[in-house]
Amino acid sequence: MSSATPTARPADALGARSPATRKEEGLWLLEQLIPDESVNNVPGVALEIDGRLDHAVLRRAVQALVRRYETLRTVFHADGTGLTRQVLSPGQALAALEVEGGGAAPESVPAALDELVTRPFPLDGRPLLRVGHYAGPDGDAVGVAVHHLIFDGTSMSVFLEELAAAYDAELAGTAAAGETVPAWAEPVPRPESVQFWRDHLRGFDAGGLGLWCDGTESPRPTLRGSQLTRAFSEEAVAGVAALQKDLRAPDVVVLLAAYYLLLAAHGAGPDLAVGFPVNVRGQQAQRAIGYHVNIVPLRVRYDPAEGFRSFTRRVRDLFFEAIAHADAPVDVLLPEVDRADASWRTTLFRHIFNYLPLGGQAAVTLGGLPARVVEVDAGHSKFDLEFVVLPSAGGSRLKAVHNAELHSAGGVAALMRRYDTLLVAAAAQPDLPMGELPLWTEADRAVARAAERARPTSDAPGPLRAVLDRVRTTPQATALVDGAEVSYAQLWRAAQDSARLLAAVGAAPGDTVAVTAPRGAWWATAVLGGWLAGATVLPVDPELPLEQAVALTAEAGGVALLTAAVTGPQGSSPVPVVGIPPVPSAVDGGDPADGVRFPEPDAVAYLAPRTPQDRASTGRAALRHEVLGQSVAGVAATVGCGPEDAVLWLAPADSAACAHELLLALSRGARLVTGSDAAHGDARLLGELIAGHGVTVLHGTPSTWRTLLEPLGGHLAGRKVLCGGEPLPSTLARQLLSAGCAVFALWGTAQAGCWTAALEVVWQDCEGYRPPAGALVRDAAAGVVAPDGRELPVGVRGELRLDGVRTGVLAHWLEDGLLSVDGPLERQVTVNGTRIALDDVESRIADHPAVRAVAVTAQESTGGTVTLTAVVQAADKPDVERELARHARDRLPARARPDRFVLVSELPLTRWRTVDRAAVADLARPVPEPSGEAAEAAPGGDTAHLVALFARLLRRDGVSEDTNFFAHGGHSLLAAQLAQEIEKTTGARLKLSEVFENPTPAELAEQIRARQADPTRAQDTR
Repeated sequence: MSSATPTARPADALGARSPATRKEEGLWLLEQLIPDESVNNVPGVALEIDGRLDHAVLRRAVQALVRRYETLRTVFHADGTGLTRQVLSPGQALAALEVEGGGAAPESVPAALDELVTRPFPLDGRPLLRVGHYAGPDGDAVGVAVHHLIFDGTSMSVFLEELAAAYDAELAGTAAAGETVPAWAEPVPRPESVQFWRDHLRGFDAGGLGLWCDGTESPRPTLRGSQLTRAFSEEAVAGVAALQKDLRAPDVVVLLAAYYLLLAAHGAGPDLAVGFPVNVRGQQAQRAIGYHVNIVPLRVRYDPAEGFRSFTRRVRDLFFEAIAHADAPVDVLLPEVDRADASWRTTLFRHIFNYLPLGGQAAVTLGGLPARVVEVDAGHSKFDLEFVVLPSAGGSRLKAVHNAELHSAGGVAALMRRYDTLLVAAAAQPDLPMGELPLWTEADRAVARAAERARPTSDAPGPLRAVLDRVRTTPQATALVDGAEVSYAQLWRAAQDSARLLAAVGAAPGDTVAVTAPRGAWWATAVLGGWLAGATVLPVDPELPLEQAVALTAEAGGVALLTAAVTGPQGSSPVPVVGIPPVPSAVDGGDPADGVRFPEPDAVAYLAPRTPQDRASTGRAALRHEVLGQSVAGVAATVGCGPEDAVLWLAPADSAACAHELLLALSRGARLVTGSDAAHGDARLLGELIAGHGVTVLHGTPSTWRTLLEPLGGHLAGRKVLCGGEPLPSTLARQLLSAGCAVFALWGTAQAGCWTAALEVVWQDCEGYRPPAGALVRDAAAGVVAPDGRELPVGVRGELRLDGVRTGVLAHWLEDGLLSVDGPLERQVTVNGTRIALDDVESRIADHPAVRAVAVTAQESTGGTVTLTAVVQAADKPDVERELARHARDRLPARARPDRFVLVSELPLTRWRTVDRAAVADLARPVPEPSGEAAEAAPGGDTAHLVALFARLLRRDGVSEDTNFFAHGGHSLLAAQLAQEIEKTTGARLKLSEVFENPTPAELAEQIRARQADPTRAQDTR
């Protein structure tokens, strides 16, 4: 860790340039990453005047302040690699400053004020203060916009008071030239303060800063922000007062402790750090104008078993210690934490807590006219979330400023309501373990009630009854097309024959019988026959040898094996082997329900393999008759499947989807058209099936449709295409919709073994990656839970729980009571403290026109570093890997960009036509990097040099030419150091923005070569 201590900034000589302080440089570095945005504009204010001001008098008043205060005449000059400051003479400053608006009446005063406050300040030597004067219908408005380099909240209060006094003096003719107020220079941070923070932050784990309700970060952050304000409830105000008295702690400490609790309840921690702004002006400089706030990182450990009373006492002690050592700015502390998690963030905190007594600015008068001070939102937020407490005699309020890319207004409003709820609960039970304090608000409970009302009713018939209903009503209608057409009555009679054969070998209700047969009439007969016998069906891969199928049946405790490989019962086997009877050519009359005993709803119908690798395993999902019937009925209702439809039957014979496709058709009176295994990969065969049999409903995996969509051409137009088994990428959804399909996303869980929810995909769902959201299609008590089992409220991601069973799926409730599925937990990884959904990464890479298919996998090094590799099936074209890297940079935030792209001719698939993740991981395994002399001798010596430079600055091994500087621990201060090292060792002077835009050794090497070939480019500045 760095042990360097910064020096104080000396007094500036008029007109001379001097280096910026590290704190000032930190603001500039942020603007390098996010150019052309007003990220460092102080929240502006406007004075709403009850009357009209004299514009000339106002202009003279502003000029008087600029002449007097050296800080208001301080300007900055930025080039590609550094920042310098300069104090202008009064004449220079006034020549460049004018009160805008001229007191005229714009079309909209609020719009004029917004433009004044949100317009960026270029760091090119011009003043960093703007004042506007506008005439509104009921009075004038004066707006003030300032850059953070010369201003903070305290400065605004002083400036407004001084402006009112100067206006009054100018109006009265009593203005006199006052003494020049020099800029106050902050003293050198005391060594004991630097040491305090070094000790405080030692071993800090920045990986716990994210929330379970965070959104997806933009590839190129803008830090666009928004804000909400709400009053504290009377109960919360009373609770805080009671806790203050009980704990002998100021209200700011109680409120801060509750903020930690709120963050922890939403997934942060247990190592928690919150930024707290501290005014560091000395006793003699309380009215100094300038940027004199240090945001200190208050780090605590959160233990859900601890009571709020004890926790608040620990926060109180830390708070007072931190205030005593606040003279060390956060920019000095940044190098004290290993592996920063992003280029633009501080590694120390993402959440801010602020406390502004009196609610901010007090009212003033100008020339005897009352003036109300109102805030003008600057439209940005440097942090994920900032809670600002505004206590006042008229009622305390809470303002939340949030990054609009990461948090929605609705989500932040929910956080504010839960904060109030936690304050009330903590006051009522201060010694209750914090993990047990109630978090849910009435709004959360209302969403839960809506979701409960939306649950499907449990009156859907079991699968066997649903098929029998069709046999009774349309016995001669075609049920199945498997070469020949099979009617509902024929299929039912064949199933009854199978049930009799099973009874003859001793199968009884509740027993397990195995079925091994190819998808088609044999399979349907055997499965329905097993259910008619009251048995549980265990599907077995028909490609397994008969001996292995028998052994699997015996291992599962099965009493018989139904197979198409033999004729009649085979008594010599350790488990009776029964040949599946053929479909009769004709069926006599009679009631098809005669002799049928329907299984109980909670009886197990089907033992579904959870993965393609479970073909020879008995550890399967037990699918109950009731659940299977509801699942199929719910999907059929969503899709609109009925007697006029023909359903294509393509799923593997030992999968859960095979039974689902069978029942989707037979339970609704539709025709089931059997497709061969070859049709999965042969568009010609599949097209003939679709056209020849009038198929209207097709279910397959996204991998299937991705492979077949283009060659199928117009065959899919007007069809209902169901996508299950894998997440549906937005690119594929758009392509299917463009082909004229109705597209439905289905999802289920390996634990449940069935379809759980469904929704129709529409165009707006395809704008960027969005996980599918839909209603449950079966009656299940659903919840979203934290790792400790706590039920999570709306908008907070956790593990989906169905009927009390964890599913291994990440999900969250939406405000309308629908369930949004974020994907399997195993496909969620944490990279430098941020949750990354690998399916999201795949979907964004798939947007590239050269990409045919992509699978992203994560690898963890021995040091705990997580890297991503994309295995891509792409068009054969020159330099495609470099093109994909640029594409990822444009589409993905730094930490979600793959480190490597591995090109393959075909993406490996399982026999279920899903991506073979194990094979992808093998393909992604990196080839060992050359070391020592071999590395130095590698072609492109400048690239090898940069690899070594990256490794040294990032303090890590395994750096390659494609390692992303910012995805692997680089931050803005390190980027500046990297640019300086490059200039020192290569002579190429790169702008800092070029480092951000070209974050790998290979890309930077290109920039260096271009700069060396054309040195005049070094003169470019932003």
